[in-house]
Amino acid sequence: DAFKARLKVLEDSVKNAVDALGGFEDGHYRPGDECLGCLKDLKRLWRVDDRAVASLLWTTRALPHDFLPLLLETAGRGLFEDKRAIACVDLMTAMTWPVDVAEELKELAEAEEEEVEKEDYTQLLQSHLHYKAALLRPGVMEALLGIVLPSLAKEPKQRTDRDAQVVGVVLYLLRNLAFIKDLPPNAHSSSDHAELATLQTKFVKVLSDTHILDLVVTIASNVGTDPLFERWNTLVLEIFYLLFRG
Repeated sequence: DAFKARLKVLEDSVKNAVDALGGFEDGHYRPGDECLGCLKDLKRLWRVDDRAVASLLWTTRALPHDFLPLLLETAGRGLFEDKRAIACVDLMTAMTWPVDVAEELKELAEAEEEEVEKEDYTQLLQSHLHYKAALLRPGVMEALLGIVLPSLAKEPKQRTDRDAQVVGVVLYLLRNLAFIKDLPPNAHSSSDHAELATLQTKFVKVLSDTHILDLVVTIASNVGTDPLFERWNTLVLEIFYLLFRG
């Protein structure tokens, strides 16, 4: 079928790029020599076929095994290291992007791929829940804060488009995580199910404990005085809506 054929075409390229990102040595994650290039390759492949690459990244467990350790190892360590951290966040933002499953399945039905893609979208939604749980581990939100603070610390006139992009990609990741709905609570479920049924509450607590919620409030309250914040007005509003909705 069409989707499996797309997976087969991209499988080796995705797995090779993930394998070359780095690995653990003596308890620490060591980025590979071509780490940044591999992250860029993965983003290029994502643009070619996001659904197939999303499935392959889920299969390889790239986010918990590579992207998160790499983020924690590089965020806030300087310009060169931060490039790798930002590239990780960019991919994680893409991997958690909200999906209107009903609308997309309607379009796929017209292309006669509905049955294949239904299974794919079930996996996609499952992956989003597990990614959210992984991103709530200790240190991750602090690392995100470490990425945006250098851009926010600059005087408005000194900021570049890249500074705006860095702040934006982190805010979009927060929006994506807020969008992901918990599993319905079930008194007879497993501990794993119970964890995935309480993620939004944990998310709000982590945002508060790491002062990221304070950052989002600061952005909202300075929309009229800082051009950098003004462009993220609607996105910040969406974050608050999704948090209150839950």
